[in-house]
Amino acid sequence: MEIPTMLSMELTSNLASVLGWSATRDLLVIKDRCKHEGLSFLTITLPILSDALERGLEEGRLTCPTSFSRHGALPRFLGGLFKRVFSPSGVVLPEPCVDSISAIRQICRFQKKLRIGCSPSRERSATLRFKKVEEELFHVSTSLRVREDFVLDSVSSVLWSQVYPEVDPEDLVCKHGPGVTADRKSANGRLSIDYWYDRFEHTFPVSLHAFHNFGAWSDQECISNDSGHTIRELGVSDEIPVRVVFVPKTLKSPRVIAIEPSSMQYVQQSMMHYMVTRLESHPLTRNSVRFSDQSVNQSLAQSASIDRRLATIDMSDASDRVSLSLVQRIFRSSGIIEYLEDARSLSADLPDGSNVVLSKYASMGSALCFPVEACVFYTLLLSALHTFDRVRPSTRSIKRYSRLIDVYGDDIIIPVHYVDFVVGYLESYALKVNEGKSFRNSLFRESCGGDFFNGISVKPVYVREDFTSLPTTWTPNQVMSAVSLANQLYEAGYWKVCQYVRDLVETAVKSRVPVCQFPGSGVYFSSRLSTTQCFYNRRLHGWQQKRVVYEPVKTTDRMHSAAGAFNKCFSITRRHTSEDPTFLKPLWDITYQDFESSVKRGGFRPKRRWINVS
Repeated sequence: MEIPTMLSMELTSNLASVLGWSATRDLLVIKDRCKHEGLSFLTITLPILSDALERGLEEGRLTCPTSFSRHGALPRFLGGLFKRVFSPSGVVLPEPCVDSISAIRQICRFQKKLRIGCSPSRERSATLRFKKVEEELFHVSTSLRVREDFVLDSVSSVLWSQVYPEVDPEDLVCKHGPGVTADRKSANGRLSIDYWYDRFEHTFPVSLHAFHNFGAWSDQECISNDSGHTIRELGVSDEIPVRVVFVPKTLKSPRVIAIEPSSMQYVQQSMMHYMVTRLESHPLTRNSVRFSDQSVNQSLAQSASIDRRLATIDMSDASDRVSLSLVQRIFRSSGIIEYLEDARSLSADLPDGSNVVLSKYASMGSALCFPVEACVFYTLLLSALHTFDRVRPSTRSIKRYSRLIDVYGDDIIIPVHYVDFVVGYLESYALKVNEGKSFRNSLFRESCGGDFFNGISVKPVYVREDFTSLPTTWTPNQVMSAVSLANQLYEAGYWKVCQYVRDLVETAVKSRVPVCQFPGSGVYFSSRLSTTQCFYNRRLHGWQQKRVVYEPVKTTDRMHSAAGAFNKCFSITRRHTSEDPTFLKPLWDITYQDFESSVKRGGFRPKRRWINVS
């Protein structure tokens, strides 16, 4: 029997012993259906049953999925738990069992998020869906641009003219992000800038951002790099398109990511930092739009699951449905509209070899995708609330309504009585609300990774890596993922399945794994009771524990031009200075490794190291 099947069976058996229901038939169902349907039963079919549970709680009546046999209105699988939540006719009980709801979600969602690539047919479907959304946005762009909406225009004008007035070019500090680029340059290779877009000149001039000082820009000898090439100026027709790729999300559908060219990534990072800093500090937005603290939305979702005053709304295909025309309309009174227009790619190369001109503002993968979509959602929500209450937009009214709205990416929280109007208003602008993940009627709420029912967390533990191979052949990523899984199961109280995972880990590392009460690096198991295999270091005056640590194998990523080295040196100094005006890192404090060469990962190797545990 394969490890994923055993994991689900051990988990079900563990929960059955805790909650006191007979899981004999449920275990047989898991074993039999995994044998005939494979991994898709655990990753696709079972999550559908969990979705049905959540919709049943929201709508007051359960609709059993057709992929499961029924006994009355309830599914036979996990029937011992479902009957504690719903009546035989499928109606929600007056006091449903929270532990049973949590157990159903845990069993059904346990292996939903495995990092496994989808089948070619599902990737082709994702490509077609990407093209379909582009066609839809292309056809509605004109209507969105000319549609009469006095409230939206007023809110946009009042809000963004204050949050984003005229930009001082010195406030924009370009830098490269940590991800890969469409032109496949290494981390140091992209610092030697060899091309620049013509349309950047008014907003991101090459003299300010592509050279470490104006002297290097004016000196023609410094413009040429060591290979004798100059910085090429690319027109619109020569611009490099984004490279659309699929990364694992669920086996049902992949996540669509757009990899930006290096120069585009370079300018996007400056705008992203500028926008986020302003949004999280300005009085009109800081109480509503967040990018780094999910705990606020989670806390609001928890309280809403008790008093039901707030609704949680989830957007479907959030980044792909924010059209360029809508962004231009919302930000046209701001001082950043030209910067936003220039800091986006115009076309995309799809996995099937085709190229499409983008009607959306930006796909996921762009540094501006997250802040721009948050601004768009926030503007539309403010407009919807003003329209519903028939209030004329002003600075005072925007500040008042901002206390009712919370936006973190595509997770939205608003008062319940606005939901119907807000959903219709959002969808009238070509956006799409995920009804299956939006909640307002029941005691269930989810937002920013927090799942609650009547104030109690019902968030499941997820398996992230594919453990179908033998433990002795596991990669470092699989080992560390299994360690994390075991520790999460321990903290959740699933000790039986936790011990099963621990045995697999010890087989993989071929040694006993220490137990520790304190978090840290390396391979160790969490414990609330004791810490084992410790050594007191008299020199450091603390306890240490020897653990297996997977260290990255480092390979040199050389800097091939002096211009790139100086750009990196200048970027380090200027970035810190912009964040802290009192900071200025002297050139002699920047080490050789900082700007001449760096390292990149080339795999991992296990090492045994002494780790401080106290």
